[in-house]
Amino acid sequence: MPSGHAEDPTWQLRFPAREQYIARARVALTAWLKERQDPEISAEAVDDAVLLLSELTTNAVVHTRCLPDAELVCRASLAARETPTAALLRIEVHDHAEGDDRPQLKDSEDADESGRGLCIVAALAADWGVRPSSITDGNAVWATLRLPGELPAE
Repeated sequence: MPSGHAEDPTWQLRFPAREQYIARARVALTAWLKERQDPEISAEAVDDAVLLLSELTTNAVVHTRCLPDAELVCRASLAARETPTAALLRIEVHDHAEGDDRPQLKDSEDADESGRGLCIVAALAADWGVRPSSITDGNAVWATLRLPGELPAE
Protein backbone atom coordinates (compact mmCIF):
# COMPACT_ATOMS: atom_id res chain seq x y z
CA MET A 1 0.00 0.00 0.00
CA PRO A 2 1.39 3.45 -0.88
CA SER A 3 2.52 5.59 2.01
CA GLY A 4 2.51 9.29 2.67
CA HIS A 5 0.59 12.24 1.32
CA ALA A 6 1.08 14.51 -1.69
CA GLU A 7 4.20 16.26 -0.43
CA ASP A 8 5.80 13.29 1.34
CA PRO A 9 9.30 12.88 -0.17
CA THR A 10 9.12 9.08 0.11
CA TRP A 11 6.91 6.37 -1.36
CA GLN A 12 6.75 2.69 -0.48
CA LEU A 13 4.75 -0.28 -1.70
CA ARG A 14 4.93 -3.92 -0.56
CA PHE A 15 3.42 -6.68 -2.69
CA PRO A 16 3.80 -10.38 -3.51
CA ALA A 17 6.69 -11.12 -5.88
CA ARG A 18 4.39 -12.05 -8.76
CA GLU A 19 4.20 -10.59 -12.26
CA GLN A 20 0.55 -9.53 -11.98
CA TYR A 21 1.43 -6.99 -9.25
CA ILE A 22 4.06 -5.10 -11.28
CA ALA A 23 1.40 -3.08 -13.12
CA ARG A 24 -0.06 -1.95 -9.77
CA ALA A 25 3.37 -0.77 -8.67
CA ARG A 26 3.77 1.23 -11.89
CA VAL A 27 0.36 2.86 -11.44
CA ALA A 28 1.03 3.71 -7.79
CA LEU A 29 4.45 5.22 -8.52
CA THR A 30 3.04 7.22 -11.43
CA ALA A 31 0.34 8.71 -9.19
CA TRP A 32 2.85 9.60 -6.47
CA LEU A 33 5.24 11.22 -8.94
CA LYS A 34 2.47 13.25 -10.60
CA GLU A 35 1.49 14.67 -7.19
CA ARG A 36 4.96 16.19 -6.67
CA GLN A 37 5.10 19.96 -6.65
CA ASP A 38 8.62 20.63 -5.36
CA PRO A 39 10.12 19.63 -7.62
CA GLU A 40 7.38 19.21 -10.17
CA ILE A 41 8.31 16.17 -12.22
CA SER A 42 7.96 16.25 -16.01
CA ALA A 43 5.93 13.62 -17.87
CA GLU A 44 9.15 12.37 -19.50
CA ALA A 45 10.85 11.94 -16.11
CA VAL A 46 7.75 10.12 -14.78
CA ASP A 47 7.94 7.74 -17.75
CA ASP A 48 11.65 7.13 -17.14
CA ALA A 49 11.10 6.50 -13.43
CA VAL A 50 8.25 4.09 -14.09
CA LEU A 51 10.38 2.23 -16.66
CA LEU A 52 13.18 1.93 -14.08
CA LEU A 53 10.74 0.57 -11.49
CA SER A 54 9.26 -1.84 -14.02
CA GLU A 55 12.66 -3.25 -15.01
CA LEU A 56 13.82 -3.56 -11.39
CA THR A 57 10.61 -5.24 -10.21
CA THR A 58 10.48 -7.59 -13.20
CA ASN A 59 14.06 -8.65 -12.52
CA ALA A 60 13.25 -9.22 -8.85
CA VAL A 61 10.16 -11.29 -9.68
CA VAL A 62 12.14 -13.47 -12.08
CA HIS A 63 14.84 -14.11 -9.48
CA THR A 64 12.47 -14.86 -6.58
CA ARG A 65 9.87 -16.84 -8.54
CA CYS A 66 10.66 -20.11 -6.77
CA LEU A 67 10.02 -18.60 -3.31
CA PRO A 68 6.26 -18.99 -2.71
CA ASP A 69 5.87 -16.35 0.02
CA ALA A 70 8.34 -13.80 -1.34
CA GLU A 71 7.39 -10.15 -1.28
CA LEU A 72 8.97 -7.13 -2.90
CA VAL A 73 9.30 -3.77 -1.25
CA CYS A 74 9.51 -0.87 -3.68
CA ARG A 75 10.64 2.54 -2.50
CA ALA A 76 11.16 5.90 -4.12
CA SER A 77 12.55 9.00 -2.51
CA LEU A 78 13.41 12.49 -3.60
CA ALA A 79 16.89 13.55 -2.60
CA ALA A 80 18.09 17.05 -2.00
CA ARG A 81 18.92 18.87 -5.18
CA GLU A 82 22.12 17.63 -6.72
CA THR A 83 22.62 21.00 -8.42
CA PRO A 84 20.56 24.21 -8.34
CA THR A 85 18.59 22.91 -11.32
CA ALA A 86 18.36 19.15 -10.76
CA ALA A 87 16.99 16.90 -8.04
CA LEU A 88 17.53 13.16 -7.73
CA LEU A 89 14.91 10.44 -7.52
CA ARG A 90 16.10 7.17 -5.98
CA ILE A 91 14.15 4.01 -6.73
CA GLU A 92 14.82 0.79 -4.79
CA VAL A 93 13.42 -2.71 -5.06
CA HIS A 94 14.07 -5.03 -2.12
CA ASP A 95 13.72 -8.75 -2.79
CA HIS A 96 14.15 -12.07 -1.00
CA ALA A 97 16.79 -13.58 -3.26
CA GLU A 98 18.67 -16.36 -1.52
CA GLY A 99 22.40 -16.97 -1.39
CA ASP A 100 24.69 -15.09 -3.73
CA ASP A 101 21.95 -14.42 -6.29
CA ARG A 102 22.90 -10.80 -6.98
CA PRO A 103 21.65 -9.12 -10.16
CA GLN A 104 24.36 -8.50 -12.73
CA LEU A 105 24.57 -6.90 -16.15
CA LYS A 106 24.61 -9.48 -18.93
CA ASP A 107 25.85 -9.23 -22.47
CA SER A 108 22.72 -9.84 -24.50
CA GLU A 109 22.39 -10.48 -28.20
CA ASP A 110 19.81 -8.85 -30.48
CA ALA A 111 17.87 -12.12 -30.69
CA ASP A 112 17.68 -12.59 -26.89
CA GLU A 113 14.13 -12.43 -25.54
CA SER A 114 15.16 -11.55 -22.00
CA GLY A 115 18.13 -10.38 -19.98
CA ARG A 116 18.12 -6.73 -21.02
CA GLY A 117 16.46 -5.20 -17.95
CA LEU A 118 19.61 -4.11 -16.13
CA CYS A 119 21.08 -2.85 -19.41
CA ILE A 120 18.06 -0.55 -19.70
CA VAL A 121 18.50 0.51 -16.07
CA ALA A 122 22.21 1.25 -16.62
CA ALA A 123 21.46 3.30 -19.74
CA LEU A 124 18.65 5.33 -18.17
CA ALA A 125 19.85 5.89 -14.62
CA ALA A 126 22.44 8.38 -13.40
CA ASP A 127 23.74 5.55 -11.23
CA TRP A 128 22.59 2.14 -10.02
CA GLY A 129 23.78 -0.71 -7.86
CA VAL A 130 23.02 -3.64 -5.61
CA ARG A 131 23.46 -3.92 -1.86
CA PRO A 132 22.15 -6.20 0.88
CA SER A 133 18.64 -5.16 1.81
CA SER A 134 17.97 -3.64 5.23
CA ILE A 135 14.29 -4.59 4.84
CA THR A 136 14.33 -8.13 3.47
CA ASP A 137 16.85 -10.93 3.65
CA GLY A 138 17.79 -10.43 0.01
CA ASN A 139 19.03 -7.65 -2.24
CA ALA A 140 18.18 -4.00 -2.64
CA VAL A 141 18.66 -3.00 -6.26
CA TRP A 142 18.59 0.77 -6.66
CA ALA A 143 18.80 3.37 -9.38
CA THR A 144 18.93 7.16 -9.32
CA LEU A 145 17.35 9.42 -11.92
CA ARG A 146 18.19 13.09 -12.37
CA LEU A 147 15.09 15.25 -12.40
CA PRO A 148 15.96 18.42 -14.27
CA GLY A 149 13.82 21.42 -13.58
CA GLU A 150 13.91 24.96 -12.46
CA LEU A 151 13.98 25.97 -8.82
CA PRO A 152 10.72 27.44 -7.58
CA ALA A 153 10.62 31.23 -7.36
CA GLU A 154 11.43 32.55 -3.89
